[in-house]
Amino acid sequence: MSSRLRCLRNNDRVAIVGSGPAGSFFAIHLLREARRLDLHLDVIIIEKRGPANLGFDDFQCKGCNFCAGLLSPRLNEILDECGLVLPEEVIQGRIDYVWIHGQWKNLRLRVPNDKQMYSVFRGSLPGRRTGRPAGFDGFLLGEAVKEGARIQYGEVQAIAYAASRMPELTLKTLSGEMVQLDASFVGIATGINAHCGLDYGANGLIASVKRLNPSFVPGKTRKALIFELDVGEEFLERNMNREIHFIEYGSKHLALEHTALIPKGRFLTVALIGKCIDEAVLPRDSRQIIRDFLTLPQIDSILPGVAAAPLACACTPRMTVATAAFPFGDRFAIIGDAVGSRLNKDGLYSAHVTASRLAQAVLHEGIDKQSLARGYGKTIKWLVADNRFGRIVYAVSRVAFSLPLLSRIVYQAFATEYKMRDEPSRPLSVVLWKIASGTADYREVFREMCSYDVLRSVIAGAAITFRNVAFEMFSGVQWGEYGRYPTVVLKEKREALKEQLASGLGMELDKSPDFERMYWIKIRGSEEEIMEELAKFGQPNARFLKLRIVDMQHIQGTPNQVGSVIRYRVPFVRLHAELRLTNRVRFETLHYKADEGLVDLGKLIFNVAPTTDGNRRLSIYASFDYKKGTGFASRMMWRGARFLFPEFMHDVVWNHALCTIKEDVERKHHRSW
Repeated sequence: MSSRLRCLRNNDRVAIVGSGPAGSFFAIHLLREARRLDLHLDVIIIEKRGPANLGFDDFQCKGCNFCAGLLSPRLNEILDECGLVLPEEVIQGRIDYVWIHGQWKNLRLRVPNDKQMYSVFRGSLPGRRTGRPAGFDGFLLGEAVKEGARIQYGEVQAIAYAASRMPELTLKTLSGEMVQLDASFVGIATGINAHCGLDYGANGLIASVKRLNPSFVPGKTRKALIFELDVGEEFLERNMNREIHFIEYGSKHLALEHTALIPKGRFLTVALIGKCIDEAVLPRDSRQIIRDFLTLPQIDSILPGVAAAPLACACTPRMTVATAAFPFGDRFAIIGDAVGSRLNKDGLYSAHVTASRLAQAVLHEGIDKQSLARGYGKTIKWLVADNRFGRIVYAVSRVAFSLPLLSRIVYQAFATEYKMRDEPSRPLSVVLWKIASGTADYREVFREMCSYDVLRSVIAGAAITFRNVAFEMFSGVQWGEYGRYPTVVLKEKREALKEQLASGLGMELDKSPDFERMYWIKIRGSEEEIMEELAKFGQPNARFLKLRIVDMQHIQGTPNQVGSVIRYRVPFVRLHAELRLTNRVRFETLHYKADEGLVDLGKLIFNVAPTTDGNRRLSIYASFDYKKGTGFASRMMWRGARFLFPEFMHDVVWNHALCTIKEDVERKHHRSW
């Protein structure tokens, strides 16, 4: 049946097998375009699962849809363009920040103000949900019905050509009756998890597609592990407020390649892929992976005590890693996950791309194999080529974030951009955002990864990293067991922080001192607990600011009280200076002034402020003017001192100090779910 077939005509029937996003998107675009062309089509969406009867317009189907449930900014833009407005009950979480975790430090990327990223449930699970548990798939199916589609419940067993050369579906209804349904065109949107965890190529419907088109080759898949924890809204607000986390490594005994932590109301969705999951065979293997994962140090640092949280549900669905070949024939085509998806990211966007392009093809190109190859086939070629670049992007990303030294270089390059460049001029940050959010094709991401601007940032990060490592070895800074957290203050945030500190102290800070540095870190703890840790400044029991080259000692007064004095002494050059606490504002601010021994107008300010998620932010502000000297000898001496104590050493020392303070406060303030 290879002759040229006309496009769909008035009153033709289109059967869509599967009511997931691909099937619903296909119905919506098909019916809207047909209406524009003044055509009437009879569109039937066939769904094997019965309605869940949950009261959400009766379109929510039973069960799970085996998906992490993240709507990317790119997909949200498409929904807006299509006039598809998500009801509030579908949106489980609004995302403001995306974290990427590496072996050295974590990178926080802000969702741009003009972009939207949401978390949603796809189906009716987990069963612990209360109220009106609406899902994204049910919403889209309802929109398809509004456009004129009909729903028929039952499972399609096979597809074949009838004597009329029209596709004929063998359908098993919910009552068990076997019926035949013919159509002018069939869109197959079954996904790849009709039987969760099994290879979809062995599915009866897919096997019958092979008989219709022997050239068809199902795409390659691999297992994922997705589970939900019932941790409660308060726990998530405190630890992951409007954030998602991507973790690019596991441990020596838990080989993970990619992890996503996605908050949804009172639930946390965790999606894992990696060698350990590929090799898991029995349910007990998956349960052991979940237990081991939740006790990883990097997970406990994000979600303290989460290992004790109750498991709401878990599944091991398959995900596509290679696109199907020739997924179409005369009067039928496959869309959605069953044909392919963008690697590791944004499967819902891929579903929309394949569905919308097929709708255009059957109305404007034709419904025979050659016409579909010419129209719809371009999308398949795009998916194949994009994932080819995607594999390179993720291979580079895994290496960069799983090896401590490379991870540190990437973080340093990222942090340097944030400190030194304006927001539009941060090329590495842009690339990392596109990888994490799925807002660009992998071809574009790969091209930008190889650009001069990104390579320049990475080379600068490498140079700074090696310099800092050398200084840490020389000065005795040891990370040891301490976590490593971002402490950089964005360039555009520095003036606001400076004004906040000045306002709290009721004074003005110097506008342009010779040296000025700001750092901050979020701490899960109270003001009193953080101040208690700061009271150890210069004390023998302090675990921060322990340096080989500078001895810091509290020599006078009561810690954290006005009049307290900390002495800095550099043993090998017999230099010393004193910091005197001159002002304290409740449990919020400590203001130290430096004597005139080594610097002029020296200030050191600690500030503790509440964050929107109920935690605290500890900020440090340090500034001074360099001594200039009056004669030639004194000028040379002070220039030499400036060379011996370069500005970057403050970054290393205070970065380590903040991470140490955070760890020590949170250890005694450790909260479980």
